[in-house]
Amino acid sequence: MAITDWISAVGTLVMALVAIVAIFQDKIRAWLMRPRLRVSISVAPPDCQKTKMRYSLPSPDVNAPARERMADVYYFRLRVSNSGNQKAESVEVFVAQLSRQQADGSFRVVDSFLPMNLVWAHLGGMLFPAIAPGTYKHCDLGYILDPQSRKMIPGEHTTWPNVPPDKTILTLDTVVKPYTLSYLLPFGTYHLVILVAAANAKAIKNTLEVRVTGDWYDDEREMLGQGIGIRLLH
Repeated sequence: MAITDWISAVGTLVMALVAIVAIFQDKIRAWLMRPRLRVSISVAPPDCQKTKMRYSLPSPDVNAPARERMADVYYFRLRVSNSGNQKAESVEVFVAQLSRQQADGSFRVVDSFLPMNLVWAHLGGMLFPAIAPGTYKHCDLGYILDPQSRKMIPGEHTTWPNVPPDKTILTLDTVVKPYTLSYLLPFGTYHLVILVAAANAKAIKNTLEVRVTGDWYDDEREMLGQGIGIRLLH
């Protein structure tokens, strides 16, 4: 093949590539410039830590305001990060399924659990406006109240026949607290299927294993080491 033919062929190829890029440039840009979501959790501050929860008690005098109280509580938060090169918009974290470990070691789906979104730490609500590239935001997975205070708080004081009142309960921090009380998890081992999605990012699916021992420790290090276990399976 003559050199002129080679030049002509290369020129034709280049023009074809330019045409392809022109046609698909928006899709190529979207593929290159996109958020990439990731979920992680470390059972240590700042993801998990001891803090205080404010609650109210009715006053004996119907004309007097409610009495404010503070309870010790441990919060457990998922870290939702964006490793992409574009901000993730309208991000949500959805608990799609809850399973509990049986006596034989297998896991059975909890049919009474109502799938729903978790709320964002310090912000509330089911949607976080945006997570910039290279940053992360905390989403509340749940919390454990001091059992001595839990019995005073409406929606938290439920008891079970085989669960002593001094044992801890994990409260999933869902956007709604159903009357079925399926957001309350007494001691046991659970698998939670969690979906994280954004308006402009592909949804990711993770399975989280949570082990609630039922034991309460005032010391943060002991509680996070012995009172609960949380790990990401996949």
